[in-house]
Amino acid sequence: MQFLRNNLFFIFIFIFCTPREREYNYKNFIVGGPCEIKFYCADNNTAHRILTEIDRELKYLDSLLNYFSPNSLVSRINREHRAQLPKDIKPVFLLSDSISRLTNGVFDISIAPLLEIWGFYSNQKKIPAQVEINQAKKFVDYRKITIKRDSIFIPESMKVDLGGIAQGFAADRVSEIMRMYKIKSAIINIAGEVYALGNSPKKRPWVVGIKNPRGEGVIEKVGLIDGALSTSGDYEKFFVVDGIRYAHIIDPRTGLPAQNYASVTIFAESATFADGIATAVSVMGAQEGKKFLDSLGIKGIIYYEQDNILKRLETE
Repeated sequence: MQFLRNNLFFIFIFIFCTPREREYNYKNFIVGGPCEIKFYCADNNTAHRILTEIDRELKYLDSLLNYFSPNSLVSRINREHRAQLPKDIKPVFLLSDSISRLTNGVFDISIAPLLEIWGFYSNQKKIPAQVEINQAKKFVDYRKITIKRDSIFIPESMKVDLGGIAQGFAADRVSEIMRMYKIKSAIINIAGEVYALGNSPKKRPWVVGIKNPRGEGVIEKVGLIDGALSTSGDYEKFFVVDGIRYAHIIDPRTGLPAQNYASVTIFAESATFADGIATAVSVMGAQEGKKFLDSLGIKGIIYYEQDNILKRLETE
């Protein structure tokens, strides 16, 4: 998930939902992708304060977690191999470590050297030589990341990239703003990481579409109330060589792009957790991923391709 910057944002206010509440929308392209946020509020001044705070928060997160910005916290960590962690940003690094341990390293924010040699940070995607893969793998190991008090330390030649979890973290942070203002109905979508607050205005679950990984439109719709949903797919950033699809989610164990999945959707209370687990299950593949989710009681939907036929697995 690449981080792109766009300081323009658009606010739309329309549709009377009830005699008391109006619909407010925030749209932007920041924190790595398109952001669409909808909420309902009875007071216009309060709504505009919320919109301003959302914009400020997302720009703040982008300024710290953007892999490509030379002035970001992530770039400073990668350049200097150490940095002070702001108290409000430290949790995403700690949760990343927890998910890495939970998945035995399948999720790993130190994946950047492998993404780099595969060309996913540029427009020059290529299959690297095995010797390049082996060399890059030496610098991928979450266990060598050290967090002490408010500081983070990484070895030389290691680079971190929070693209597999940062957008979920952003969705959670926006949901906290909504709760602070006692908003009861909202839907937050940060580049595919979704958080639903309460019911929709129709007093029904929010309806979220799962994209068809091999076609246009959505492949199914699901309901969401007071929870998060994260979808990762091999259709987002990929290239094809000799009929083989190479997508941007890399298996840190092999150094190769993950196979045996087309789309992974995870449901959880936290969008940050859902985002990281969706990345990990994509690496595991359909069957291993389902066993992992079942063992932890995590709800998920996995689509994978077999003999050019799209198949579906759902956790029990």
